[in-house]
Amino acid sequence: MTAEVRVPVLYYHRVAPDADPRTGVTPKQFSAQMALLGSLGFVGTSLERALNWKEGSDTMNRHPLAITFDDGYEDNFTFAAPILEGFGFVATIYFVAGRMGQTVDWTPDPVWSGHRLMGQSLARELVGRGFEAGSHTMTHPDLARIPDREAWREIRESRDRLSQDLSCPVTTFCYPYGSFRDSHPSMVREAGYRAARTVRRYRLRGRSDPFRMACRPVSGRMGLPRFALTLMSYRMGLRGGDLP
Repeated sequence: MTAEVRVPVLYYHRVAPDADPRTGVTPKQFSAQMALLGSLGFVGTSLERALNWKEGSDTMNRHPLAITFDDGYEDNFTFAAPILEGFGFVATIYFVAGRMGQTVDWTPDPVWSGHRLMGQSLARELVGRGFEAGSHTMTHPDLARIPDREAWREIRESRDRLSQDLSCPVTTFCYPYGSFRDSHPSMVREAGYRAARTVRRYRLRGRSDPFRMACRPVSGRMGLPRFALTLMSYRMGLRGGDLP
């Protein structure tokens, strides 16, 4: 593949029957989305494998679309993973390394707080089933609001911790809240990652930067027709790329 080929990226948080539409989708919604994705000729895969395809080291016979999940909720294991595997898909899950097996404590917002995060044993099982474990820092801080020395620790130590605890390479990173300073992408690269995902949306003809990768957020407020239009725009090359 040439460097000009763009990799579309979707990002989710929760997949659960009780998911608030602001935070996630129901299993029924998610299954319908994955069915549509497959019918349009995409293969849902991890960001790591999609990047390998882009660089020519992976020969998938369908166009890859990276599916990513932020925070590592336990419902990603319970509901999302079986649905993905039913379509032959996998995904990247961005874990908060210092909070695995606990509940969300980085925000008082009741829509988000208190939800259970996946523990290490479940995460290791998913890695063994072909899912990618990515880093979402140690404690989920707003990196733009803390000193650079603390940001560096969050970026580097989370990779080391996850690699050790999950017995797998950790090669991609996701900025909590999508917030970062101009100095942080170079920190991510120096820490040994190959790419980092933001929460910024695509813009037509946006430049490509593997450490500021754009994406399309998906929540329960996105109906299936709108989801279909998003996928069609990727297939037609009207949008989609590695940076907004």
